Amino acid sequence: AVVSTQSGHYGRVLYHSYNLGFYKKIDYGYNMRFNICIATIHHSLLLGWGLWNWSHRPHIKKAVWVIVLSTMAVLLELGDFPPIWGVFDAHALWHAATIPITKIWWDFIVEDCVYEYLRYKRKVV
Repeated sequence: AVVSTQSGHYGRVLYHSYNLGFYKKIDYGYNMRFNICIATIHHSLLLGWGLWNWSHRPHIKKAVWVIVLSTMAVLLELGDFPPIWGVFDAHALWHAATIPITKIWWDFIVEDCVYEYLRYKRKVV
């Protein structure tokens, strides 16, 4: 069941990529809806996993912060407004907002790898 579900998701992503790559005109609205749907699924799964492991993985808080901050950053991408001082539009601020999110995500990945390594080492030794 898991393999067929994953295959279905991969198929949807491949079909989406095919549509974006081979049509002369890209449907921006469709692309945004598709990406928001994928991000919602990803955030939901990550949040569920984080809540499931909250008690014994102290670094999970960083993953939850990534969910919260990236959701807030997406609002910059979705909400289009005139440039501040004629320079910083919503898209530019969205790119700027992703910089600290990437650092927090990297820190989480490193800490989770260390946690898994130590857990594996305790089982083997």
